Amino acid sequence: MPKQKKRRLADYSTSEMVKLCGMKASSTFENKRDKVFERYEIDPTLFKMDSSIEGGENFYPVVCAELLAILIKNWDKNPSSRKNANRDNVTVTQICDFYRALLKDVDDLPKELRGLIYKSCQSHFTTKRLAIWAERVVNGLALFTETHMDQPEENIGKLCQALAINLDKMTYMEYMNNKLIEAVPWIAQFGVFPNPFNMSSMQKPAIGTQNVGLDVGLAELIKAIALEMNSDKEEIQYESIKDEESDIGAVRDVYYKMVQSWYVSSEFEEYTTNTYSKGASAWKNWAEKIESGEMEGKDAIVAFYEKQLAEAKLEVMALEQRLEAIKNDEPAIFPVTAEEIEDINDAYVEYFGAKYGKQTDNHRYADVYIGQMLWAFLTQENF
Repeated sequence: MPKQKKRRLADYSTSEMVKLCGMKASSTFENKRDKVFERYEIDPTLFKMDSSIEGGENFYPVVCAELLAILIKNWDKNPSSRKNANRDNVTVTQICDFYRALLKDVDDLPKELRGLIYKSCQSHFTTKRLAIWAERVVNGLALFTETHMDQPEENIGKLCQALAINLDKMTYMEYMNNKLIEAVPWIAQFGVFPNPFNMSSMQKPAIGTQNVGLDVGLAELIKAIALEMNSDKEEIQYESIKDEESDIGAVRDVYYKMVQSWYVSSEFEEYTTNTYSKGASAWKNWAEKIESGEMEGKDAIVAFYEKQLAEAKLEVMALEQRLEAIKNDEPAIFPVTAEEIEDINDAYVEYFGAKYGKQTDNHRYADVYIGQMLWAFLTQENF
């Protein structure tokens, strides 16, 4: 049988994929497609009508073609895909630009596919948060360090002491909470120990977040869908497009609506993501609060601290209730035994011993970064 462009009208041909990816030549598309397949370990044969024929007919099933196109069209924006890319020269800005491009393309998908990502691709929320906050961390850390360096009365040794003590505490609390959540998943709704970053339940929604980027999450989703639709190949092996004049958009809509049967409504996840994004994007630093008049005069400062105090009192009440529940071994509130806590603590000591001070890549890069920050102190040069 001669090679065809595609069998089912709803599926995407190579020429359609080229257009979908915003490219002009099929060779460019195929080159980037193959790199995406290699990078994310996607089996190329899933996208061949007959995998036994080398260079045979391509098969881009309707339901995952647009997801694959997102990875291919953004390949060049991925900092790790660039020539001579390595950890030494990648920047937070480059990473955030890449993730923002992915997020925008997800927002432009048909609502059924978008819902599938909200429901199945938990890394979407992780990436959304990272794209909002990562650059703020860089700016905040740089300004924090510079501000302390610039103060003649500042004791940089005391600052290092405070950071070391607080980071150690935060690391242990995060480790403990994560271990308890692994043992009792629903405990994530309220946590067991005070969260080191003081995130409320609305800031840390119940939709679990995988610690991978959206690109990796999309790739895993593509593999699952392509594998599921692989069985369709036999049914359409000898089909041909019967009506070239049909409305291809309408035909594809039928398949997109079929996707909704794969998952329960994603409205909650979409609402949570949009609500969080709106709130986080509207966050103001102190300079912005001053400029907007929120910190003008004594009344504004008093109102600010009254709000802080009210929130702190609510937090204290919650902690007191939790403390009593722990003391009284109330399983509905604290479903972890003393022996389990001891096991987690023993595991933390082992984890700490295996990680602390070891010459890992993270340790080396932190050593370089903090050293660069302390250069001004060492040389007494201005930034």
